[in-house]
Order: sequence, then structure tokens, then C-alpha cells
Amino acid sequence: MLPVLESERLLLKPRTAADLDFVAALNADPEVMRFIAAVGDPAMGREGVAARSFVHVGRGLGYWTVFARTDESEALGYVGLIPDGDDAEQAQISYRFSARHWGRGFAREAVERLIRYGFETVSVPDILIQTHPQNTASLRLAMRLGFEQMASGSGMLIGVPPVPAIRLRLAHPNGT
Repeated sequence: MLPVLESERLLLKPRTAADLDFVAALNADPEVMRFIAAVGDPAMGREGVAARSFVHVGRGLGYWTVFARTDESEALGYVGLIPDGDDAEQAQISYRFSARHWGRGFAREAVERLIRYGFETVSVPDILIQTHPQNTASLRLAMRLGFEQMASGSGMLIGVPPVPAIRLRLAHPNGT
């Protein structure tokens, strides 16, 4: 079972089946998905989300739904710490928030808390972010958090139309 994580303003609760409709609705919002994938992509629908939401929980990896500490009745977004492809060592941060909650620092606060969990609890050696090269908000967030751009060549395509993703890396502060 994943732990509930807390920050100054936020609660990060492990994703449950009850959260799947919220995530599917995020994935159906063209503004939210602008730099991620096509709206209507089956992988982003409820069944696609359900199929991958709970796979890595036994390893301490997975997804958390983000709520304001003062109001747990409305989800703000989600964050995820998931394996980076087939690499069992590295983990990748994923995050998505409702557009109406953008620009309020929620993504930064939630991602910072998840990074701390990844390094301190799960002991991942690196955390990666993969994003669209034109997603300036995501790139700015990654840079503020200390991520550094990796050499290209991942071959991962992102967005509509698809373009090569930018990969950024944050090494464990202790070098482990």
C-alpha cells in the first residue's frame, strides 16, 4: 500500500478506483492534454488508466491524487512516481492538474514531496521527467526543481502531432 504524503498545503492520497473517473476527465480536457497525447486516445481513457494505475504499488511506486489540505472534496490533479520504461532502477515523475488549478504552485509542491518520497523511502537513484519541448511550464518546473536535460535519443514521441520528448534527470542527492 502506498502512503498518504503531506506537504504544507496538499494531501497526496494513493490513487483508488474511485479516482479513475477524475483522471479520465483530466485526460479528456484538450487544454490539459495539449502537450501530452490526443484526446480520445484509448490509453488515456478510464480503462487504460485503470490498467496501469496499480501495477507497481508493491514496489512503492504508483499514483497519488492531490487534494488541498483544507478541502478534500475536490481533487486538484495527480502525481505519479512510476518505473521509467523497462529500467527497474530509475523512476519517472508524472503529473497532471486541472487547468483551473494551474499557476498556484500545486504541481511544484506535489512533485517536490513525491521526489522526497522517491529518494528517501523508495531509494531510487534517479528521477526522470519526460515532457514536450514546447511545454514551457513543465520545463520551467523541472529546472526549478534541479532537473537537468539529458542527451536526446530516447525515441519517445509525445504530443499531437508527435515530437521527440525532452528528458530531464534529477540524481539522488547522496549519489546512491
